Amino acid sequence: MRYNVEIDAPKELRELLREGLQLERWQSDAQMTPELLRRLADEAVAEATQAAAAQGYFSARVSYALDRDSTPWRIQLHVDPGERTSVGAVDIQFSGPVLSDSDPKAAALLARVRKEWLLRPGMPFTQAAWEDAKRDAARKLSSWRYAAARITASRAEVDPKALSARLSITLESGPAYRIGAVQVRGNRRYSDRLIENLNPTRPGDTYDRQELALYVQRLMQTGYFASARVDAMTDGAQTEAAPLQATVIEGSTQQLETGLSFNTDVGPRLELNYRDVDVKDTAWRWRNQFRFDGETQEARTDIDTPPRAGATWFNLFGSAKHTTVQNEENTIMSTGLSYNWAGAGAPSSLGVVATFEEQRLPDTAPDHRSAVFFGFRKGFRNTDDLILPRRGFFGNITAGGAPAALATQQFARFTGAATALFPLGRSDDLTLRTEAGVVVAPTREGIPSSYLFRTGGDQTVRGYAFESLGVQRGTAVVGGRYLLIGSAEVTHWVTETWGLAVFADAGNAWDDGPYEPVLGTGVGARLRTPIGPVRVDVAYGEETKAWRLHFSIGFVF
Repeated sequence: MRYNVEIDAPKELRELLREGLQLERWQSDAQMTPELLRRLADEAVAEATQAAAAQGYFSARVSYALDRDSTPWRIQLHVDPGERTSVGAVDIQFSGPVLSDSDPKAAALLARVRKEWLLRPGMPFTQAAWEDAKRDAARKLSSWRYAAARITASRAEVDPKALSARLSITLESGPAYRIGAVQVRGNRRYSDRLIENLNPTRPGDTYDRQELALYVQRLMQTGYFASARVDAMTDGAQTEAAPLQATVIEGSTQQLETGLSFNTDVGPRLELNYRDVDVKDTAWRWRNQFRFDGETQEARTDIDTPPRAGATWFNLFGSAKHTTVQNEENTIMSTGLSYNWAGAGAPSSLGVVATFEEQRLPDTAPDHRSAVFFGFRKGFRNTDDLILPRRGFFGNITAGGAPAALATQQFARFTGAATALFPLGRSDDLTLRTEAGVVVAPTREGIPSSYLFRTGGDQTVRGYAFESLGVQRGTAVVGGRYLLIGSAEVTHWVTETWGLAVFADAGNAWDDGPYEPVLGTGVGARLRTPIGPVRVDVAYGEETKAWRLHFSIGFVF
């Protein structure tokens, strides 16, 4: 016999019941009988009642009606969920050595667990949210020093008449852990020493999950591995020297990638990348990139040495680039050597770069410039998460110069960029961003354009075209010796993954004369993804009196 099921319930419950009821699953069973059907219908009442309770409806009324006159038979399940139960009070307790820890970081950790508890008073109580909140609290407590923290007791007391749930949880910290030696697993092509060289911790350091995440990030950024995982072995008694287990899966040594994309700064872009991360079985890395878009055509090759002790390596590169931006046309040839070391943010480096450039402006003769630039770059970062941070800061500073004997114009150059992140409650974030630069020289003439400043676009001053803010030379915009921009943005997260933002950007690049910042304001949408936030913005440029669309993905470090 055949039958159909109709579920009369709010959409949220209706979709849940269609996936979970046995009554739904058995509709196509060839052995169905009237007796079995009535039994499944009776069970559906109990299943629907339990499903409603799991969603916070503890006073649901469920019934069914069986229509035998229809062909096939029809069963209508009616669910009146009643009012939803909400969280009334939350009691979070701790036990274990963390209570006697005199380190201020321990007290801050406990305060953070309480402050960031996910299921707060007034919120709807559901079983899934309750489990998520408990799991998240234990994970936060185990993120620093107390790696084996766990839940020892939890209780949800529901009062159906008051439509209120009282929650209590006790978290046991377990012992304090310090890091020990690294144990490497899964490697065949690359040595243990190479993998150990990327470890940001030292034996005796306090356990910190962020450091382990940074270790994984460094391993993956080498290009050697398809997968990497780092865990502290907390199941033994070695609390003062818990071994780190680094498990890797080696990837292909050679890879060819092509890409076609669109960017609101430069339009359509075609990319071709080839890499060999184990040249002649030496673990040297060779990378080649070809990029073509409406404003830039570039070919670049890089050679990196294997990571050395302390996560350091050397890089040798050569590039040829042609750009046409704001009626300034440049052909640039560069080569350089740098010594690099990994940190919490973008790598830091010391290096020397030789640049040879031909500049063409409308109705002017070509201008040839060159410089051998000696520079330093320092990246910094301190955030609560590597991919999707909400609190902390990151940025970089650079300094360097080109001496008169090795440049068409002697100059020194200094830059700094920083982004600060502040959570404003559970669903709102504030982002403050600033960038500044100065070129110390009697004139900009003779300095290669890559060392001067222009701004405007997706990641700088929104509401203006890509690098359209700078020094006006006829119909062209060229770089100046000074840069200063700032931005403030507030994002309200409608759900865990997407939100709405309002922002204001201000700044400019200039040469002689006073600083005259321009303003861009607008609104945007935000989407959290595993590879970083996606941003779509509509911005109004106060100077141009026009709206512009901006699209970008990921943080810029």
